[in-house]
Amino acid sequence: MADLVLAMFGDVVGSPGRRAVSHAIPILRAEYGAAVIIANGENSRHGSGISPDNYRDLRRDPVPGVRGVDAVTLGDHCFREKQIIPILADPAEPISRPANLGARSPGKRLIRLTPPGVDGPPLYIITLMGRLFMSVPADNPFDCLDRELAAIPEPDALVLVEVHAEATSEKSALAWYALNRWTSPGRPAVVAVVGTHTHVQTADARLLEHRLAAMTDLGMSGPHRSVIGRSVPAVLDAMATQSPTPLDVATDDPRAQGCIITIDTAERRATAIRPFDIPAG
Repeated sequence: MADLVLAMFGDVVGSPGRRAVSHAIPILRAEYGAAVIIANGENSRHGSGISPDNYRDLRRDPVPGVRGVDAVTLGDHCFREKQIIPILADPAEPISRPANLGARSPGKRLIRLTPPGVDGPPLYIITLMGRLFMSVPADNPFDCLDRELAAIPEPDALVLVEVHAEATSEKSALAWYALNRWTSPGRPAVVAVVGTHTHVQTADARLLEHRLAAMTDLGMSGPHRSVIGRSVPAVLDAMATQSPTPLDVATDDPRAQGCIITIDTAERRATAIRPFDIPAG
């Protein structure tokens, strides 16, 4: 079995974020050998939500012969655009919402991928939403992780867990929880736990016990001359005057941020994780 290299983009914000992702994909494929590329797309429509067109933009080949994003995850804005729900519910579409929303919430709770060109086990993607300081109610992410992993029918599967949350402590705790409970032989192996949502890339990419890749937040794929993607003057006006102000998506300095993870598919463990920050030019 060969090593599997996967890349994941932090929150894609608006059209600048989509352009940055499109620019970065060929670099991640050619220079870093990424066989699988994942993106959190929940802010890709004007900074909040995702439309069917936004989803297709992320999935589209950025240049001829270079495959676009392989899977799209969502977070607390997953249902902001109702038009995305039929795509979320379609089993053929690699897009999912947080698994620990209410049981009656529409859409898939996980994504299954067969990495192309890699003779190895399938890769599952699970997104969990945090509960600390989050406005959208969610079930216990620790219990949810146990349920979802126990339901995976392939005991040799690899699993990437995304934690869409505010608190660094909650993201870190879920990484250690997954390491302690779900890196044993004979059942699906969690090989990575990475965080999204804050739009600020953290400097803590690391391997836990030499087998699980962890990073508290992947950062933002979007305009970086901004306040987490929003227009600086608009945010300053809103915060300084405490008056209602439209927080438009900024435009300048689009960059794609995220991480690259290398996985030993035979040993079912991560061997490396590194952040990336690619300017769109």
